[in-house]
Parts: sequence; C-alpha cells; structure tokens
Amino acid sequence: RQMRSQSEPITSLARLEGLCGYLASGMAKHRSGGSLQFASAAVTMHPVTLPETPYLRPLTSLAILAVSLGVALSACSSGGGETPSASGSDLYAANCARCHGSQGEGIIGPSLAGVAQTFPEEDGQIAFVSNGGGGMPMFSEILSKADIQAIVEYTRSTFK
Repeated sequence: RQMRSQSEPITSLARLEGLCGYLASGMAKHRSGGSLQFASAAVTMHPVTLPETPYLRPLTSLAILAVSLGVALSACSSGGGETPSASGSDLYAANCARCHGSQGEGIIGPSLAGVAQTFPEEDGQIAFVSNGGGGMPMFSEILSKADIQAIVEYTRSTFK
C-alpha cells in the first residue's frame, strides 16, 4: 500500500475510505503493554483514525476528531433527526398555547393571526420571543435559540 506524505491532504473518497483500515497488530501491541508512536494514554484511538494517524499532522488529527465528535453529538441531541420546524408545533404547544391558544386565536395573549404582518422581519419576532415585553415572558432564559427559531417558523407558516 502506498502511503501519502504528511502534507498531502485527504481529497478523494478512496483516500478517505483508506482511513477505515484496521491495524490489528498495532492494537494488539498497544493492549499488551507496548506503545504506538502516536497513541494517547488518555484516549483509545478509534480504528478509523488509528491507521493513518502517524501520517496526519497534529492539527489535522484534532480537526478530524472535532468534526467526528460534533457529528456524533448532533446526532445524539437531535432527537432522531427531527428538524427544528417539525418540532415547532410541539414547542408551541408546550410554551405558547396556554396564552396564545392552540390555534393561535389568543386567550390571555394576543391572537397570532397575521403574525408575519405584525413582524415583517423574522428577526424582529425572534427578538420579541427571546426578550419578551408587555405581558410576554423572556423565553431566551427557557428555550434555546434553535427552539425559538422553530417556534417562530411554525407560527409564521401556520397563523397567516
């Protein structure tokens, strides 16, 4: 197998697939008390990164690790791949319907019919939901920016 130089980037799918090779002998040596040139005592290297690690620069290795962790964490926290606008109705029901009504008709709070005319710019509605005002509570202390965005998208598309 031809190895790439340290400065050669991983640019092709074939090179990326090459990262998936597994060095069983190296792992066996590591587990039996031997050491690998770039192994870490604190972190066991994943088989995907282990084979090519000696040929990656430290910053490249960290970048690959950061992207991998980011993808894994976002998959875990996304609730099964649910899109923010799909959860907007659930977030609205849990946080807004008690004042604005399940159909946006208004109970304690005003009706949301024509909310896009009240807030021509989506950012204005996001700011109002986030910061509150009048009788509206400050939701930035309760909900994430993504949740507020999902609610705003839901109300703008539902209560026209």
